[in-house]
Amino acid sequence: MNNELVYVLHTRQYRESSQLVDLFSREAGRLRVVARGVRAASRSKKGSGLVPLQPFQPLFASWQGKSDLKTLTGHDSAASVLMLQGKALYIGFYVNELLTRLMPEHIPHRDLFDRYARLLTLLGHGADPEPELRIFELRLLDEMGYGINFYAEHGDGSAIASDIDYIFHPGEGFSRLEKRAGQPVRDIFSGADLLAIVDHQFSSPAVRRSAKRLMRRALAWHLGAKPLYSRALFSEAIGGSGNNS
Repeated sequence: MNNELVYVLHTRQYRESSQLVDLFSREAGRLRVVARGVRAASRSKKGSGLVPLQPFQPLFASWQGKSDLKTLTGHDSAASVLMLQGKALYIGFYVNELLTRLMPEHIPHRDLFDRYARLLTLLGHGADPEPELRIFELRLLDEMGYGINFYAEHGDGSAIASDIDYIFHPGEGFSRLEKRAGQPVRDIFSGADLLAIVDHQFSSPAVRRSAKRLMRRALAWHLGAKPLYSRALFSEAIGGSGNNS
């Protein structure tokens, strides 16, 4: 692949002088490459034009190789590195971690790539990222084949109604709430909020809270027992429970 637009999702040291780099490409999906010599070049006084790669960096990249682990053969900056700060930085880490853990390799997801680029732009410019973050999470679930049916109950297929409350069953969908006693509040959603979420109407604080709660439940079911490292980082940074996503 030559001169493909990519974003850097994650990097780590590889041997003495190189990096293992997770990239997100619009045409090739998520892939891992070896960036050989970039760490050695950054320490060299002479330099070679190579610099270590970093998350959120947009590149025109080229790579080759027949195995799943490709070799980066060239890269040029596609734009300035987005210098995310504060909460925006942790949201960026969160989104990158979702992609590296949930998205299979070497399958293009063009719409998701465009959503990701838009979200990073919002984060880099200090705009309110929450609506776009929720849309990104919904799109990620759809692209992975885990999309939520917001229009009908998973049991009998009855249409979701705005004046009825529902229980969310991760991996299955929604069922009508028959009795509230004993049901965890985190699993209860109003039909009105669900219809607003699927229409991407996030102006109401109540809808935002419901969307955030729903995405946490839905994504946790697919992520499994391993906690999100980005959420732990945010919790540690603020000394609280971590509510960035």
